Amino acid sequence: MNLLPVAALLLVSATSALAQAQPSGTPDVVGNWKVVGWTLPNVIPVRGYVPTLKFSGAGQSLSVTGKAGCNIINGPVTLKGDQLTFGVLVSTRVACSVAVGQQETSLIKALSGQTLTALRVADSLTLTTESGSELNIRRSTIQAK
Repeated sequence: MNLLPVAALLLVSATSALAQAQPSGTPDVVGNWKVVGWTLPNVIPVRGYVPTLKFSGAGQSLSVTGKAGCNIINGPVTLKGDQLTFGVLVSTRVACSVAVGQQETSLIKALSGQTLTALRVADSLTLTTESGSELNIRRSTIQAK
């Protein structure tokens, strides 16, 4: 059996997958996103309180609004290349359970005033903090009431 054609096919497939996973330029982040997982330290996501983010604006100057658990967050964001720099995020102050409050605090701390690297693949976006923690989000369709 000649293994050269099989090896060439595997190389082409791997190169194609790598090209899709490492898009060049500035990722399109505008729109609605739902957090599907994270590796933020000292907190476990709380079922039923899925954080959401909505990026809006144009060019490098954006804004973000969303729900961190039971509170609404918002603030400015700058997108330059693959770097998302969040301004100070403000939050409503609705009383939450201890677990949801910890989730919110961890999420806001990971984003507010921080620069994260954004890697977009199809409808998924991975935001990586300077310490290496990751926030995985997926494009979400929110229907009007």
